[in-house]
Amino acid sequence: MSDTPYYSTCRTTPHAARRLLQELGYTAVRVVTPTLPIDIIAWKNRQEILLIKVKSLRRPLKKDRLVTEMNPLFQMAASGTCPGSIQLWIRRAAVWDRYHVMAGGFAAIKEGIHGL
Repeated sequence: MSDTPYYSTCRTTPHAARRLLQELGYTAVRVVTPTLPIDIIAWKNRQEILLIKVKSLRRPLKKDRLVTEMNPLFQMAASGTCPGSIQLWIRRAAVWDRYHVMAGGFAAIKEGIHGL
């Protein structure tokens, strides 16, 4: 893994996610336009494309707030125009909770799934 510090803020978390993706062999680019609900676009080879929204939290996220955070990602997935996998990564302390977002819902990502 990475030697990212155990503290995390909304400012450092996207950089930590990008570094982790790069360590895993992805090319990762941070997105800074407010018109897209994602923070990182990453790809590996030509088939593996990840569109990732990154969040930093101090406490566990309740399910209703999790769904609220995912609403723009649900809409993005439902549009059918996005290549690859849409994901939400949430960092609490040194732990990443990752979710695969689809038009009809979401699923937790376990290690080794979806290219990681």
